[in-house]
Amino acid sequence: MKKILLCCITALWVFDASANLLVNPTRVELDRKNTSAVFSLVNKSTESARYNIYFEDKKMLANGDYVELSKQEATQSLANFVRYSPRRVNIEPEQGVRVRLAARLPRNIAQGEYRSYIVFHQIPLAPKSSNDATEQKADTFSLSISAYMKVAIPVLMRVGDLSSELKIEKSAIDNTRQSIEVTLQRIGERSSFGDIEVINPVTKQIVAATKNVAIYTELNERQFSIALTEPVAAGTELIIRYQENNSLFQAKTVEAKLIL
Repeated sequence: MKKILLCCITALWVFDASANLLVNPTRVELDRKNTSAVFSLVNKSTESARYNIYFEDKKMLANGDYVELSKQEATQSLANFVRYSPRRVNIEPEQGVRVRLAARLPRNIAQGEYRSYIVFHQIPLAPKSSNDATEQKADTFSLSISAYMKVAIPVLMRVGDLSSELKIEKSAIDNTRQSIEVTLQRIGERSSFGDIEVINPVTKQIVAATKNVAIYTELNERQFSIALTEPVAAGTELIIRYQENNSLFQAKTVEAKLIL
């Protein structure tokens, strides 16, 4: 029974182990002039780890979750135009490796935004042999549970000068008065990335914020729940501001007012 309990506890710990692999960058944006990228992977755990590297296609849902797409559904996939190396790596504790990626687009490819996800999927190392006689007892029941993490990083390629229009459609404080609910609308040819800030214009303080949010081209709008960092009195007027990343073509900033 002790062995069963120990294995279950170990499995729970592994599910929270995504911090054991550090990946940089966490998003890649390519275009006709910038067609390559290098990922740095660092193993922060105390054990050796092995990762398979491959591409997947996903779409974002309005709540921020993702669903995987089939090849037929992934009409804007970048995976077929990308070459990368290596495709499997072993990383020792506190050591790192690099994965290089390059995109080659057909000359006649249509203008638009193409996206796929490079995946770093942990796989088991070769099992170690054991000479422990106690493990060979026929009356010993052993349960072995393993969970391996999977990190997916978006890789985008923009063909042409793509733009989008943005609008904060609505905002409100939730029933518990602990967070601000914001709906951001997007239309146009490209995805949007940026930061949402909730500002008290009187004190100039940022009372809530969420950084590096994304709204991909498959979405016309997305909902965000942004936790307040300090209490805000009823009747206070706040400014909701969404500012796009400066790397985007014709980056925009939109604002809306909210009275609590």
